[in-house]
Amino acid sequence: MPSHPAAPLALVCSVPLECERLRAALADAREVRIGRKPGWTGRLDGAEVVLLPGGMGKTNAAHALTALLETQPVRGVVGFGIAGAYPGSGLAVGAVALATAAVYGDEGVQAPAGWMGTDGIGIPLWTAGESRLYNHFALDAARVERARALLADAGFVVRTGPFVTVSACSGTAALGAAMAQRVPGALCEGMEGAALAHVAAIYEVPLLELRAVSNLVEDRDLSRWRIRDAAETAQAAVRALVRGWDAADAGRPP
Repeated sequence: MPSHPAAPLALVCSVPLECERLRAALADAREVRIGRKPGWTGRLDGAEVVLLPGGMGKTNAAHALTALLETQPVRGVVGFGIAGAYPGSGLAVGAVALATAAVYGDEGVQAPAGWMGTDGIGIPLWTAGESRLYNHFALDAARVERARALLADAGFVVRTGPFVTVSACSGTAALGAAMAQRVPGALCEGMEGAALAHVAAIYEVPLLELRAVSNLVEDRDLSRWRIRDAAETAQAAVRALVRGWDAADAGRPP
């Protein structure tokens, strides 16, 4: 299903906290059911959007986006939310990041000699013609760069790099270091991004993943987390992307 220029943008997060400000900002908002989950349609800063908090984790994310794409065309998908940043990433709490790739961090095999991804066992997660995709779902580099420039023009300081998608978040510094080593250059981890990128690849829909940092990946200490602040920052960045999507997608100056 290729993107359609007259169709809405899909804005997908995991939980309502991550989209409550966007929902409040919708003009002509209408609640809809998508795959038996609540979502909203409306206009965000003049752009037609579908806002969908699909649920936490890979299965919920894949289900929500699949249900949406099976029922209507979209011109693109923005997956967004909060993330834990790896200490070596250079990201501080409150920072914004854009994914250059969405990478499944724990699909594979933990063998005596170490962990190997699905490429190591020879089983692709998606095959299209001669293309075989394993853990690593690369996002369109030109689109990511245009989005980064658009966000920079809006006043955001943005880093770009691979995002890791996990089923169990890294709650210790040691586990976080191991995950960051598993995915060279990884900036942060979340629980949905690779599943969204996987579905977007199947349906041939353009996707961006944007996250704001709520915490560093270290020995778990909730007193140091800034979940609400990060969620609000991510939503502000999403609004900037929505306002400039057409120009950024076409490669024109926003």
